[in-house]
Amino acid sequence: MKRLITFFILIPFVAFSQNDASIWDLDFLEQAPKVEETNLKQEAGLKSIFYSSVDYNGKPTKVYAYYGYPKSEKPKDGYPAVVLVHGGGGTAIAKWVRIWNEKGYVALSMDLEGHLPSEHHKDRKGFEGSGPSRYGVFHDNDKPLKEQWYYHAVAQVILANSFVRSLEDVNKDQVGVTGVSWGGMLTSTVAGVDQRFCFAIPIYGCGFLNGTDGAMGQHFKNGNQAYRDNLLNNFEGQKYLPLANMPMLFINGSNDHHFPIPGSVASYKAPKSDSYLYIEDQLGHGHPPAWKVKESYFFADAVINNKPIMSVQKTVMNLGKGTISAIVKSTKPVKATVFYTEDSGKWEERKWKSATANVNGKKVSGEISKNATAAYLFITDENGMTLSSEVKFQDIVN
Repeated sequence: MKRLITFFILIPFVAFSQNDASIWDLDFLEQAPKVEETNLKQEAGLKSIFYSSVDYNGKPTKVYAYYGYPKSEKPKDGYPAVVLVHGGGGTAIAKWVRIWNEKGYVALSMDLEGHLPSEHHKDRKGFEGSGPSRYGVFHDNDKPLKEQWYYHAVAQVILANSFVRSLEDVNKDQVGVTGVSWGGMLTSTVAGVDQRFCFAIPIYGCGFLNGTDGAMGQHFKNGNQAYRDNLLNNFEGQKYLPLANMPMLFINGSNDHHFPIPGSVASYKAPKSDSYLYIEDQLGHGHPPAWKVKESYFFADAVINNKPIMSVQKTVMNLGKGTISAIVKSTKPVKATVFYTEDSGKWEERKWKSATANVNGKKVSGEISKNATAAYLFITDENGMTLSSEVKFQDIVN
């Protein structure tokens, strides 16, 4: 796997420190923002608010958000909480807040594009004092850095953390973050910038997209060096993930159109903290499919309650023998499936084959084709949590 990591990070990886990473003013962003309650777009059982954010075009901005509380009894030290970061075309999502409330978390979902929420994007209205909307895929790169959408979106996520942590009934040491698609990219960036989060779960979106063949990676090939430099030096998760100090779970599908497997694997290998991977065969792309992956909730619960999390280590693919194996630690594996592909085209078009893998104590192994171009193990432990081994690639030395 070392060759893969070198391929993705050779150019932009130049002795970054935590201070180098912050183009954002953390002294400002880590203070609780000003908040005003509103009756606009109210949802039953939730609070609707605007919270203050960084200046845009020289003027203060604010962000619309929903947040809500669980109905369960408050723990002694306060509720755990989670900041929810939407994907492209998304908004503040009341249903998502309620899903996490039902799991025992205070949850907040904001609109990152200066809109009031509505079901359909075309119906969403702006409001006075809103920040910028997203323009293409980092296609506002010709603007000053602090006028670009991604800069504002990261700031808005950090400020959401600052607000949630300020709530009297929240345990400020137990606030996590999760994001879907674009939100996964933002989560990958924020994880290395805001070290206060206690867990981070990027879904689909990740870092290390330069060189990948998905829809997002294609934008690196536009021939615009200024575009590439702006993205790699300021925003892309590959710069920030090595600085992350909280446990992270990367979730993706085997054939995602936007974020191919190599980007997820490189991202999973980057943090200095404990990191975990979940690759589901043919996982659909979108908020509802992401919400159905129970491992998000298993993982958050394990981190919050200091429970052991299955650690899949020492993954080895031996094409000469037609096998892949891994060692499981921390929990007991009970069943597993091996997935492999013999294809070599675009990742979203590759066909994956599967077979039952063998579980022998802590060792999990499966048979694969000697012509496999990639393979991984999908392992379920005694607690019902399923995680993936590292995905191994034919052209990468183990």
